[in-house]
Amino acid sequence: MKKIDEILTVRSTMFAAISVLVLLAAIVTMGLLTPFLVKVTSGEGILLEAAYFNARTALPTLALVLVLAFCLMLGSAGRKEGLVVVGLGVLGSIVSAVFSPFSSMPINVAFPILSAALFAVVYKLLSSRGSNFSEKLRRTGSHIIHLGAVLLLVGIVFSTNLNLEDSAIISLDEVGTFESMGYSIRITDFSSGMEGEPYGGYSGSAYVNTIDFDVYKWGRFFEHGQVKYINDFKWGQSYTETYIHRGLLEELFIAPKSVDSKTQTVDLYVRKVPFMTFLWGGFYIMVLGIVLVFVSGSLSSGNRVSGNGVSGNEGRAKMAKNQKKTKPEMRRE
Repeated sequence: MKKIDEILTVRSTMFAAISVLVLLAAIVTMGLLTPFLVKVTSGEGILLEAAYFNARTALPTLALVLVLAFCLMLGSAGRKEGLVVVGLGVLGSIVSAVFSPFSSMPINVAFPILSAALFAVVYKLLSSRGSNFSEKLRRTGSHIIHLGAVLLLVGIVFSTNLNLEDSAIISLDEVGTFESMGYSIRITDFSSGMEGEPYGGYSGSAYVNTIDFDVYKWGRFFEHGQVKYINDFKWGQSYTETYIHRGLLEELFIAPKSVDSKTQTVDLYVRKVPFMTFLWGGFYIMVLGIVLVFVSGSLSSGNRVSGNGVSGNEGRAKMAKNQKKTKPEMRRE
């Protein structure tokens, strides 16, 4: 029977990580191809929403996070330390699922595991060393990529499972309240009219309903906003111009579902998505890490070229040394 030291190696954990990645890619690929295959075989159109992919990729993604966290700890601290971090993440996930500190079971399960992975990434980043500047830069860049990936996962998990949405029909000078989100909206102005160049029998190419409103957060004025509901005669379709506020901890999205210009009422759709900063921040941090790895590769290439070239004092010294070594051999011949 093999010892655990022979099984839990960097090579075996990387193989496990790649295997889980292949499984995730297969699940996503099948989900993307299913609507196409159904359309080709039966002629019916279907749409697979995010819940379809979330339910099938959640466990493989968490397994991938645990494997990568162990791999990072294995390379920086040791095998026992890696097992402790992963074990605490799994134990925390079980305890969190039982006591449910969050309002969402996926978050209860995922948050402790992601916290363990975040600890492993930060520990690896702080303990990373290199023989020269380019090597240190490469290692730092790779760990920053890992950090961005973990933050990206945190943003995806929280924003997907904690987003709130609702709608309400609001008339001019009236207030619509969305208690679960902590927001209320007051319609301050409602205007309608033709816009654009004349088209067909119309004086304009589109009929535009413009709605101005005030947003209140927990009873206090938050911001002015505007949305538009546009009936485009030229293209034969209707579309909207929406209001989006991106804050540090959440994103607020407001759009008109339908309007009645005669009664000056609008059916407003409101969505609140928390922790979007983690998602976008994780993406930009990953980009930063990729740039650092690219720069380190360029520096290493430059050092190799200058070290192997024939120009410069070092190159001339190497050539002279090689010539001295070859002269005695020529005499012996």
